[in-house]
Amino acid sequence: MIARLDHRLSMRMTLLTAAALAGFALAAAGIARPANPVLVAKVGFHNAFTISLRFPDGKLVRTLPAGTYSIVVHDYSRLHNFALGSQTANRRIFTGSVRGIGTKTYTVTFTPGSYAYACSVHFRTMHGSFVVTGPSDTTTTSTEPTTTGG
Repeated sequence: MIARLDHRLSMRMTLLTAAALAGFALAAAGIARPANPVLVAKVGFHNAFTISLRFPDGKLVRTLPAGTYSIVVHDYSRLHNFALGSQTANRRIFTGSVRGIGTKTYTVTFTPGSYAYACSVHFRTMHGSFVVTGPSDTTTTSTEPTTTGG
Protein backbone atom coordinates (compact mmCIF):
# COMPACT_ATOMS: atom_id res chain seq x y z
CA MET A 1 0.00 0.00 0.00
CA ILE A 2 2.79 2.43 0.94
CA ALA A 3 4.75 1.46 -2.16
CA ARG A 4 1.76 2.35 -4.37
CA LEU A 5 1.37 5.72 -2.65
CA ASP A 6 5.08 6.40 -3.06
CA HIS A 7 4.83 5.49 -6.76
CA ARG A 8 1.79 7.77 -7.27
CA LEU A 9 3.48 10.62 -5.42
CA SER A 10 6.64 10.12 -7.47
CA MET A 11 4.62 10.20 -10.72
CA ARG A 12 2.81 13.40 -9.68
CA MET A 13 6.10 15.07 -8.74
CA THR A 14 7.58 14.06 -12.10
CA LEU A 15 4.58 15.50 -13.97
CA LEU A 16 4.66 18.72 -11.92
CA THR A 17 8.39 19.12 -12.51
CA ALA A 18 7.96 18.55 -16.26
CA ALA A 19 5.12 21.08 -16.39
CA ALA A 20 7.14 23.64 -14.45
CA LEU A 21 10.15 23.19 -16.73
CA ALA A 22 7.97 23.53 -19.84
CA GLY A 23 6.45 26.72 -18.44
CA PHE A 24 9.90 28.10 -17.65
CA ALA A 25 11.13 27.27 -21.17
CA LEU A 26 8.15 29.08 -22.72
CA ALA A 27 8.69 32.11 -20.47
CA ALA A 28 12.40 32.19 -21.28
CA ALA A 29 11.63 32.03 -25.00
CA GLY A 30 9.30 35.01 -24.59
CA ILE A 31 12.01 36.98 -22.80
CA ALA A 32 14.55 36.24 -25.52
CA ARG A 33 12.38 37.90 -28.18
CA PRO A 34 13.73 41.40 -28.90
CA ALA A 35 11.36 44.24 -28.03
CA ASN A 36 10.75 47.29 -30.18
CA PRO A 37 13.13 50.18 -29.56
CA VAL A 38 11.60 52.72 -27.19
CA LEU A 39 11.17 56.45 -27.71
CA VAL A 40 10.06 58.68 -24.82
CA ALA A 41 7.65 61.58 -25.36
CA LYS A 42 6.98 64.17 -22.66
CA VAL A 43 4.51 67.01 -22.70
CA GLY A 44 3.54 69.72 -20.23
CA PHE A 45 5.61 68.89 -17.14
CA HIS A 46 4.27 71.21 -14.36
CA ASN A 47 1.92 72.67 -17.02
CA ALA A 48 4.92 74.12 -18.86
CA PHE A 49 4.66 74.73 -22.58
CA THR A 50 7.21 72.01 -23.37
CA ILE A 51 7.09 68.98 -25.62
CA SER A 52 9.80 66.51 -26.64
CA LEU A 53 10.52 63.15 -28.23
CA ARG A 54 13.75 61.56 -27.01
CA PHE A 55 15.72 58.35 -27.06
CA PRO A 56 15.97 56.56 -23.68
CA ASP A 57 19.45 58.11 -23.19
CA GLY A 58 17.87 61.59 -23.29
CA LYS A 59 19.00 62.64 -26.77
CA LEU A 60 16.41 64.47 -28.85
CA VAL A 61 15.07 62.46 -31.81
CA ARG A 62 16.18 64.24 -35.01
CA THR A 63 16.72 61.22 -37.28
CA LEU A 64 15.52 57.68 -36.88
CA PRO A 65 16.06 54.47 -38.87
CA ALA A 66 12.87 53.05 -40.39
CA GLY A 67 11.22 50.36 -38.27
CA THR A 68 8.73 49.64 -35.52
CA TYR A 69 9.03 51.56 -32.24
CA SER A 70 7.22 51.77 -28.92
CA ILE A 71 6.52 55.40 -28.05
CA VAL A 72 5.91 55.97 -24.35
CA VAL A 73 4.01 59.25 -23.95
CA HIS A 74 4.12 60.95 -20.54
CA ASP A 75 1.37 63.59 -20.50
CA TYR A 76 1.71 65.68 -17.35
CA SER A 77 -0.89 68.37 -18.04
CA ARG A 78 -4.60 68.77 -18.69
CA LEU A 79 -3.67 71.80 -20.86
CA HIS A 80 -1.64 69.91 -23.46
CA ASN A 81 -1.45 66.69 -25.45
CA PHE A 82 0.99 64.84 -27.71
CA ALA A 83 0.01 64.33 -31.34
CA LEU A 84 2.21 62.62 -33.94
CA GLY A 85 1.82 62.76 -37.70
CA SER A 86 3.53 62.02 -40.99
CA GLN A 87 4.28 65.15 -42.98
CA THR A 88 5.22 62.98 -45.97
CA ALA A 89 1.88 61.12 -46.03
CA ASN A 90 -0.05 64.14 -44.66
CA ARG A 91 -1.80 62.07 -42.01
CA ARG A 92 -2.15 61.90 -38.25
CA ILE A 93 -0.73 58.76 -36.63
CA PHE A 94 -2.06 59.26 -33.10
CA THR A 95 -3.39 62.02 -30.87
CA GLY A 96 -3.48 62.00 -27.08
CA SER A 97 -6.26 63.60 -25.07
CA VAL A 98 -5.87 67.28 -24.17
CA ARG A 99 -7.77 66.84 -20.88
CA GLY A 100 -6.12 63.50 -20.08
CA ILE A 101 -2.96 62.95 -18.09
CA GLY A 102 -0.90 59.82 -17.55
CA THR A 103 1.31 57.48 -19.53
CA LYS A 104 0.31 55.64 -22.69
CA THR A 105 2.38 53.48 -25.01
CA TYR A 106 1.84 53.47 -28.77
CA THR A 107 3.40 51.07 -31.28
CA VAL A 108 4.28 52.79 -34.54
CA THR A 109 5.96 51.52 -37.70
CA PHE A 110 7.89 54.35 -39.36
CA THR A 111 8.76 54.40 -43.06
CA PRO A 112 11.22 56.88 -44.56
CA GLY A 113 9.92 60.44 -44.57
CA SER A 114 9.32 63.52 -42.45
CA TYR A 115 7.35 63.39 -39.20
CA ALA A 116 6.15 66.03 -36.76
CA TYR A 117 4.73 66.10 -33.26
CA ALA A 118 2.93 68.91 -31.46
CA CYS A 119 0.41 69.86 -28.83
CA SER A 120 -2.87 70.12 -30.72
CA VAL A 121 -3.91 73.22 -28.77
CA HIS A 122 -0.56 75.05 -28.80
CA PHE A 123 0.94 73.76 -32.07
CA ARG A 124 2.55 77.10 -32.96
CA THR A 125 4.82 77.06 -29.89
CA MET A 126 4.89 73.38 -28.86
CA HIS A 127 6.20 71.28 -31.73
CA GLY A 128 9.11 69.25 -33.07
CA SER A 129 10.03 67.18 -36.10
CA PHE A 130 12.35 64.39 -37.23
CA VAL A 131 13.29 62.45 -40.34
CA VAL A 132 13.06 58.68 -40.75
CA THR A 133 15.78 57.23 -42.96
CA GLY A 134 16.46 53.89 -44.64
CA PRO A 135 14.63 51.60 -47.02
CA SER A 136 11.40 49.99 -45.92
CA ASP A 137 8.56 48.14 -47.65
CA THR A 138 6.05 48.76 -44.86
CA THR A 139 3.57 51.56 -44.40
CA THR A 140 3.09 53.83 -41.41
CA THR A 141 0.62 52.26 -39.01
CA SER A 142 -0.30 52.60 -35.40
CA THR A 143 -2.11 50.55 -32.83
CA GLU A 144 -4.43 51.51 -30.06
CA PRO A 145 -2.67 52.91 -27.00
CA THR A 146 -2.01 50.75 -23.99
CA THR A 147 -2.58 52.62 -20.74
CA THR A 148 0.30 52.00 -18.38
CA GLY A 149 -0.45 54.50 -15.65
CA GLY A 150 -2.93 56.98 -14.43
